[in-house]
Amino acid sequence: MASKTLQQLNTKTLGVAAGTLPVVRLSNGQKVPTGTVGALLMNIRAYDKANEAQRVDLEPSIQAAIPTLCQVGLFDLFTPEEWASKRSPGRNLVGKLAQDYIM
Repeated sequence: MASKTLQQLNTKTLGVAAGTLPVVRLSNGQKVPTGTVGALLMNIRAYDKANEAQRVDLEPSIQAAIPTLCQVGLFDLFTPEEWASKRSPGRNLVGKLAQDYIM
């Protein structure tokens, strides 16, 4: 089975019909799927409440968002270290994944 695109993952996470979340073109020409931050926040919330097996299922969707979030500068605004949180396993995962991606 082929892996899902970030746009497909965002659509599934946000519970919207396929094709309703557009891809926008940034001024530098990069194409970015909309809904990525919203889907990430929902996935973090779900991850924080999930058991270990459910977390394993959520991790690919969280990981898929990291390159796009790096491209749009989210981790310039809030560094990976700021994302890391002992109170939130989901935020901590985002911070670690971003650190790994940036390095």
